[in-house]
Amino acid sequence: MKAIRKLDNLLAHLAERIFLPLGVEVPLAFAPASAADRAAMIASDRKDWVAVDRNLVWGEPDGYYWFGGTAVLPAVAEGRRVVCRVEAAFGNVMGRSDPQCLVRVDGRIRQGVDGNHREFLLTESGRAGEQFDILIEAGTIEDRRQLGFACALFAHDRVVEDLYYDLKVPLDVARLLAEDDPRRHFILNAIGAAIDLVDLRPGNPARFRASIAAAKAAAAQIYAAGDFEAKPTIVATGHTHIDVAWLWRVRETRQKMARSMATALALMEEFPDYRFMYNQCVLLDYLHQDYPELFDRIDGEVRSGRFEIEGALWLEPDVNIAGGEALVRQILHGVRYHEKTFGVRPRMIWLPDTFGYSASLPQLMAKSGLDTFVTHKLSWNDTNRMPEETLFWQGIDGSAVTAYFLTTQPYDSKSIGTTYCPNLKPTHVMGTWRRHGQQDLSKELFLVYGHGDGGGGPTREMLHNIRRMERGIPGCPKVVHAPMRPFFERLLTRMKAEPERYPTWVGELYAEFHRGTLTSVAKNKRNNRLAETALREIETLAVLAAHNCGEVYPAEELRALWDIVLLNQFHDILPGSSIGAVYEDSDAGYAEFFARANALSARLAGRLAPAGSKALFNVAGRPRGGLVVSPESFGRPQEQKLVLADGGEVYGLLVPAVPALAVVDLAGHGVHAPAGALSVSERHIENEHLSVRFDDAGRIASILDRKAGREVLKPGRVGNRLQAFRDMPAQFDAWDIDSDFEDQVFEIDVLVGAEVVERGPLRAAVRFEWRYESSRIVQVVSLAAGARQVEIDCFIDWREHNTLVKTAFPLDLNTAAVDAEIQFGHVRRASHRNTSWDRARFECSMQRWIDIGEPDFGVALLNDCKYGYDAKGTDIRLTLLRSPTYPWPEADQGEHRFRYAVMVHDGDKLAVHEAAEDFNLPLRLVVGGEGGEPPPPLLSVETPGIAVEAVKLAEEGDGIVVRLWETTGVRRTARIMVDQAISMAELVDLLERDGRPLALEDGALTLAFAPFEIITLILRG
Repeated sequence: MKAIRKLDNLLAHLAERIFLPLGVEVPLAFAPASAADRAAMIASDRKDWVAVDRNLVWGEPDGYYWFGGTAVLPAVAEGRRVVCRVEAAFGNVMGRSDPQCLVRVDGRIRQGVDGNHREFLLTESGRAGEQFDILIEAGTIEDRRQLGFACALFAHDRVVEDLYYDLKVPLDVARLLAEDDPRRHFILNAIGAAIDLVDLRPGNPARFRASIAAAKAAAAQIYAAGDFEAKPTIVATGHTHIDVAWLWRVRETRQKMARSMATALALMEEFPDYRFMYNQCVLLDYLHQDYPELFDRIDGEVRSGRFEIEGALWLEPDVNIAGGEALVRQILHGVRYHEKTFGVRPRMIWLPDTFGYSASLPQLMAKSGLDTFVTHKLSWNDTNRMPEETLFWQGIDGSAVTAYFLTTQPYDSKSIGTTYCPNLKPTHVMGTWRRHGQQDLSKELFLVYGHGDGGGGPTREMLHNIRRMERGIPGCPKVVHAPMRPFFERLLTRMKAEPERYPTWVGELYAEFHRGTLTSVAKNKRNNRLAETALREIETLAVLAAHNCGEVYPAEELRALWDIVLLNQFHDILPGSSIGAVYEDSDAGYAEFFARANALSARLAGRLAPAGSKALFNVAGRPRGGLVVSPESFGRPQEQKLVLADGGEVYGLLVPAVPALAVVDLAGHGVHAPAGALSVSERHIENEHLSVRFDDAGRIASILDRKAGREVLKPGRVGNRLQAFRDMPAQFDAWDIDSDFEDQVFEIDVLVGAEVVERGPLRAAVRFEWRYESSRIVQVVSLAAGARQVEIDCFIDWREHNTLVKTAFPLDLNTAAVDAEIQFGHVRRASHRNTSWDRARFECSMQRWIDIGEPDFGVALLNDCKYGYDAKGTDIRLTLLRSPTYPWPEADQGEHRFRYAVMVHDGDKLAVHEAAEDFNLPLRLVVGGEGGEPPPPLLSVETPGIAVEAVKLAEEGDGIVVRLWETTGVRRTARIMVDQAISMAELVDLLERDGRPLALEDGALTLAFAPFEIITLILRG
């Protein structure tokens, strides 16, 4: 250790000679301004800007500032490489540097500056008296003040820098090798011999330069030495992970993107061997809008091969909460953007930081021509280590793709955790190999490097480190600085040649961490669900209006709406793990969405029904009737006023079946009489199928299913039991629910009142109100005539913090598993705690339903905007809300509106699916405008178990895209009836390509579906 301490000390002295101060500080002027004022600030003469001195106080959260000045080179700069170093109170907190800057030199963007990138180039060869205009955009995020800001000139000695890294990188390798490893002693001796040749005495530059040359020659023996054993290879690619929003707003991310890309481009100018990869289309698109100069330079580097575009998604979304069609659009928009913009066809799903991975993804990938999935997040598991890192991942439909889990971590790490943004020292390269659990299978691994989360990317130091490891250092894996995709093409070739050597993981990739993200910031999750359903309805209306009425398909308007939804599905927005300002922006985005969506929907519906009429719209692919609601009276004697939990009222009317994907005139459609009698009091509610009784606290004491003659709840237990839990996770507040959350549980049973609010004839309902601490909870529990499900409409005015709320249903069933809907299907999860994997799965994701049952009897819980649940045996709980305090102290405070339902069935999964679809996408009442008689149905699925997920116009041409999927995990041959105006049909992939003609016989298509299979059609007239 004495030898290493000596070498560290001498190298530190050598490092001081890399950047030599020239004794010149650039006089600066300062002005605050918003990002929107960029053009004006660039053009400003700066006369009214304030002079900067060391006492300048500036910076605030979400602040934006400008510094400008002229650098004049002194005589001592003659012929030397001159850089400018920014001096600021840089702070590095949770993946971000503060402040972050974008530098222009003589009007041209030079690079980004932050705590990891402080120097920027002025000239390769200075001339005394030469002047450079410097303009710096600076953004601050932290709630702390900056004191002072300065730019000082330095001479950059690259010869000294080369020697420093020639010695420093192997020294970092040697310190990690065992003390009895002969390579360690060889390296230390070689470094010692080289550093002893360096003459650090001042006053004689020529003597110093000669000693540097001698030392460099001596250091070469390290790289010339062959290693003592076969070396694995690590392929390294530069990257920067940029959270589209998190502890900063989206508008700040647009600046982060510019700074990070400017830095990458500046380093490419200096390091021709630099290889960099980026993946998020949305930020590239923003860059194109905000900084076309940078975008054009990136485009040039993409075509040169140094800047790699890979990753097929529009951004890096949450993939548990986002709906199935939204995930299709993330891929569709991402692939098309990269192809159109850069001429690049991505083949990979790059999701290093998302909080768990749905088992629907392999099919979405396979049907989009994507072959490889990459993450690192499962290494954050709090209980179990994933057994392999290179494997086949098989989804619910049987599709399998290659999955690769990054293994980069410090060499001496004791955890299973890895990273996707290392600062790339030898410890990370050596740790990548050491962490790899399949060393007998592969000797070539991949890593990405560069500062991330808050952006920034690789640094000069990292690139110097790579150059030395590329040359080869005994004891360190061989490093190849190269693009990412060729590595994975080699891996795919090996796996295809010998598939039996690689394991297969079947089903979801559950992240044993960040389970609270399924619930945090509930309003955003509700907005997401409502927006997804609104888009499904609007696109269908748009197709019907275009197909039948000649209406121009509103492609641009729809794309703008999709852009809002896809942006807000980013993996720190939708999960509820961002600061409050992000949700101010999200709220504004959704408000814009719903305003535009409602206007567009009304316009399109108006084309499909006569003026002044009321019509019924069925967006489902099957005929269905049911309860349709209106804020105004229908003027029919059969209607009923319905009471909402928030105090609102609507009118309901029971209507017979409406054809699939059709609009019909209500006036000529007729109404249904109630199917049976209802009975209701403050303590019970009954119809011919169910008898529901309540206890003194308003909880459900009994659900008797008359058809099966069975009690649904366990004896002596109550359902719809509202429970509050202390919710103070040890690490990440908004992200986590810890396994000990049940250590403190508080019953929400202080009933303020119970009141019968509906007596029929369509449904009966009881309104309950509870108080919990400072919060108010209202539920309207209803039962429709003829229904076999109890619906619960909720309004909560929540005023608590660090509290988790669930509703519990102890079900009297004999089963050990729960089925939960995911995108395009469902998964089965154990509800026992036999293994560590089962115990770790104590909070799980769902889409619209979970179901638990015996072969001929079951109970499903439906929801309209909830995504988390837990199950122990046959005790099932829906997670209704949380109220974390970091990073947003006011998260989930205020009003919440949502619905859930308890559905009893005969073991019929199709009935569950259809009930959930009806619960989320009921028949809609639309108002006619300039339309004539409603058009015929576009198509109808005659075979049960096949759902229509989307109807839209094709991305290219005038074909109609119809997306269908099998809903219950059964092989089916489906018959699809289409409008007689349709004369051609093709089977296409999710990108709407590779079409294969389908036979149309008597207006019908016959399609064979595998379990959970997605099939996409293009129909043409």
